[in-house]
Amino acid sequence: MAVGNQAKEKLIQKIIDALGDSYIGMKDKKYYFNSDENGERIQIAISMTCPKTPIGEAGATADSNVLNFEDGATAGGETPIEITTDEKKNVANLMARLGLN
Repeated sequence: MAVGNQAKEKLIQKIIDALGDSYIGMKDKKYYFNSDENGERIQIAISMTCPKTPIGEAGATADSNVLNFEDGATAGGETPIEITTDEKKNVANLMARLGLN
């Protein structure tokens, strides 16, 4: 059994218990659930993996595993990547050509 399989099974069981009869089953390593959107029944598929390098692993504290995706902050002290001026121009030109301004 691969590393993390027991942990994934334990976690998915908690999700199944919480969602009750919304759980449909598993196929192709995805867990399927029923949900509703605007009065229409839809299915949600959840796939789970165990990352080789957990976020916030280097120098992690109790609060460091919380990611803030709004301002580019990272959990493990990684340096955020900055977009260059040329990259910004390329994106602006592409958006203009696609009419997405």
